[in-house]
Amino acid sequence: MPAHLTESPDRNVAAIGPLTGSDSYATWKHLMTSYLKARQVWDVVSGDLQRPNCLFKYAKPITADIVPLVDERLIGAPRQKAIEARLEAEVQAFERHQEWSKREAEAYHTIFRYLSVEISVHVAGLETSRDLWNDLEERYRRMELATFCELFAQLKETTGSSCTSIREFVDRVRLLVHRLNAIMPGSIGDHAHVAILLTQIGPEYALIVDAIQNDKDPANPAMIGNRLANAERTVSAKNSPTPPRGAPSVNTVKASVKKCNYCKKRGHEVSKCWKKNPHLRPKRDNGVKTERSVSGSPQNESHQGQAEERQGPPTSYKRPRINIVRARVTIQLKLLQLHALLGGMPPDAMQESLVLYLLVKSRK
Repeated sequence: MPAHLTESPDRNVAAIGPLTGSDSYATWKHLMTSYLKARQVWDVVSGDLQRPNCLFKYAKPITADIVPLVDERLIGAPRQKAIEARLEAEVQAFERHQEWSKREAEAYHTIFRYLSVEISVHVAGLETSRDLWNDLEERYRRMELATFCELFAQLKETTGSSCTSIREFVDRVRLLVHRLNAIMPGSIGDHAHVAILLTQIGPEYALIVDAIQNDKDPANPAMIGNRLANAERTVSAKNSPTPPRGAPSVNTVKASVKKCNYCKKRGHEVSKCWKKNPHLRPKRDNGVKTERSVSGSPQNESHQGQAEERQGPPTSYKRPRINIVRARVTIQLKLLQLHALLGGMPPDAMQESLVLYLLVKSRK
């Protein structure tokens, strides 16, 4: 069971899970040190607070206990003062010993409480918390060094190309750095962390790395990691491979569209241009137009293909304009011809006859 944070039932401080072996010792040691400091008993474990010298360890001394300790040659008032001074000193030593014993017992109980059953069997003969702590330190020091070397090797092998994304690369480096610092606090600082990110991300991020190195802001591993992760999309788009030769690009499609050199319009060639070859333009006939719309003849499809070549749809049918001047001249000519044929007919009668003639001809 790996070391983990839990909530202490008796105090509002963080406790830890039991130590199970070398794999959890680094984290367990770090958390246990913080826990003992919070309990104010770490100075007993570290040896900063030594066991005080005391003659009376189990009971508070009284005057009767001090009298045999005073020089018998002293008599009277000097003897009484010597007894009182010695009694006061022994009482203070007893109180210091009691305080040390209380903190020692709490420290030993705390350490022993968070050991697994297998480990507690091996350290059961140790009497003080300092001896218990030093035994655990010596027992797992070599294993801890091996773990540190293994994690450091993983950190050196972690590169931008070995990860699926830059975000994964940043997170993996941060995790390894935190684990190494847990084993040996301060072994990899912020500058070393940033240097690992910038040197192992890959050559394609050279411009981003140069910009970060020239930045005047202080190095922050979290900020540098976010900056590298955000630049991944830009670098990927810049280094993306070119499309294959078989796949046409946008420019290729635009260049392949037909363009007439005569009318400068797209969609057809010069040989099919209606302006240069008017005989290719389909004739406009109302009857044919009606037949095309109803029956959908092949002729309609052929004209549709010509219209789809971006010549534009045929304009709607317009009735031909009548030239009034030409019509009047034609009527005058007809009148003169009729006058010559009939010989001497009055103009009014001749005009009525011409109108009747034109009406009959139009009905036919």
